[in-house]
Amino acid sequence: MCEKTTKNIALISTYPGMANVFVNLAEKHGCKPFVTLAEFDKAAKIAKEIEPRMDAILSRGGVTGYIKRAVKIPVVGVPITPFDVTLAINSVKNIPGEIAFFNFEQKLHGILGIEKIFNKKIYEYTFLNEQDIISGIQDAMSRNIKIVIGGTVAVREAQKYGLEATLVECGEEAIYRSLLEALHVIQVKHVETRRAARFKTMLDSISEGVLVTDEHNQIVVFNPAAERIFKMPIESVLGKTAESVIPNTRIHKVFAAGNAELNVLQKIHDGTIMTNRIPIFENNNPIGVLSTFEDVTKIQYLEQQIRTQTYAKGFIAKSTFANIETNDPQMEKLKELAYLYATTDTSVLIEGDSGTGKELFAQSIHNASKRNNNPFVAVNCSAIPENLLESELFGYESGSFTGAKKEGTHGLFEMAHKGTIFLDEIGEITPSMQVKLLRVLQEKEIRRVGGNKIIPVDIRVISATNKNLKYKVAQGEFRDDLYYRLNVFNLKIPPLNKRKEDIILLTRRFLQKFNVDADIDRVMEKLRPILLAYDWPGNVRELQNIMERLSLLTNRWIDCHWDEILQNALYLPTTEATNITIQIDTSKGFKQAVKQSEQAILNSLLSQHGYELGQLANFLGMGRTTLWRKLHGMDSQETVSNMKLIHPEKK
Repeated sequence: MCEKTTKNIALISTYPGMANVFVNLAEKHGCKPFVTLAEFDKAAKIAKEIEPRMDAILSRGGVTGYIKRAVKIPVVGVPITPFDVTLAINSVKNIPGEIAFFNFEQKLHGILGIEKIFNKKIYEYTFLNEQDIISGIQDAMSRNIKIVIGGTVAVREAQKYGLEATLVECGEEAIYRSLLEALHVIQVKHVETRRAARFKTMLDSISEGVLVTDEHNQIVVFNPAAERIFKMPIESVLGKTAESVIPNTRIHKVFAAGNAELNVLQKIHDGTIMTNRIPIFENNNPIGVLSTFEDVTKIQYLEQQIRTQTYAKGFIAKSTFANIETNDPQMEKLKELAYLYATTDTSVLIEGDSGTGKELFAQSIHNASKRNNNPFVAVNCSAIPENLLESELFGYESGSFTGAKKEGTHGLFEMAHKGTIFLDEIGEITPSMQVKLLRVLQEKEIRRVGGNKIIPVDIRVISATNKNLKYKVAQGEFRDDLYYRLNVFNLKIPPLNKRKEDIILLTRRFLQKFNVDADIDRVMEKLRPILLAYDWPGNVRELQNIMERLSLLTNRWIDCHWDEILQNALYLPTTEATNITIQIDTSKGFKQAVKQSEQAILNSLLSQHGYELGQLANFLGMGRTTLWRKLHGMDSQETVSNMKLIHPEKK
């Protein structure tokens, strides 16, 4: 919308002679003039009526003060100049003695010069209202003054008392200068109005509460967000001191000390807000305080929105309790127990051998909980080297270490905010990481690597292990306080070889999944004895892998015997005893000797039976990572980040 170019300017005059001069000057300057005659209260009433249509109002004398108190648009008074007074006195033909001069509000500069010109004493009376004029007239009469000059009211009142009175008219120069002043004030007001509109829109639209105090600690700015946060209307706080209306405030202390307070938590009502208090200076002198407020709950919500939109892609729990198929009574009880655990936010420790479905239970608990619409972040603690695990879990700030991203990064704990984090193979974390994890569980907050900001996190922790953590606690390898934090609720998943009916049930499901083009009942009749006889060291994971391999073999060798196919798929180990002769150097202590013996045995099994690493791990009932470490004589605390995995060749 374009700015209006034509200005509407009114003249509320006290005598008709001003009108013609004003109209002529206003039109020359592209203004639309409006003229009316009125005095004092009547002038104020007219000004109020025409205010919506006018940009400014001109008047003179005492009428100007009345109008200024009635309206908010610019009001400019046309002054009486010494030249105007000189003309008025000169128009009096016979001056018998002293002269009374009535002027609004203040004395006229230059009156002594006028006395010298006419060689007459001039008594100057200032007034603010009509009663002041009457009192002045009476005083002039007591001095035996016969001549009065001034505005229309002064002239009229003097004539009532029989005095000779002359009107002081405003000259064209005075009217011209007042018109220019009005146009300037209008322009300044428009600039300020636009600036104020922008400022108000900004304050009204931001989500932060904003409060500004002046040098008297009185509130002069209080935006709508502040109204919502403090539950106070703006009318109830403007002009009042900050400490009288804002609970727990330190605004007045910040003003006195002159030091900013940033990111301070402040209790308000039943919640907590984040507050910044910044002193305002002019020429090194404090003139107020700017305070901003944010609802911590809203900050956390916005952070979660950012985390969810930016990082949560893929952090989804796909499985539910319906996906845990079982015919085993013990497993059915575990499902019921896990479903009960899902109704809480408390930590759960899931114990069981590799491949028994610990993550399946963790995902199901998450999806049955109130957090199911938020991220599910799974972390394999043994798969990430210790020197990287901390930055992965906690994130890091820019420049924290060589190779760090310039902008830093969020950690997995932050990504899991409002959701669930699943810490698999928790028994493999080092003592130093155990301390850091304990703090997260206790304080519900994290600090990024290289950072100093405490970040609150709302997460549910589900952990899993194939180790005996209670034994590790007894051996001093795992903190007992962390163990009890993790093991509030517990699930112990039995191995597959203890769930015979589940072997048959799951075999059917996997065969159907991998689309075996055969009579399932006939296939199961052939497979059942072999399946039940096998120990399944890799549990459900191994069963799934075997059934996938079997489906491929049966599609190629349709006419082969099923038991022969399964034997080939299983790589069943020989039952013959194997003698291994090894030499152990005991000079380096018992612990080192045990490492050497383990390495010798494992290398022998790999070389004599042609196992791949994963097959041997399944056969021995241990994790692949654990087997790799033992092959290389490493403790669980040692990092493997820079080692290269070499598979022994089959013979």
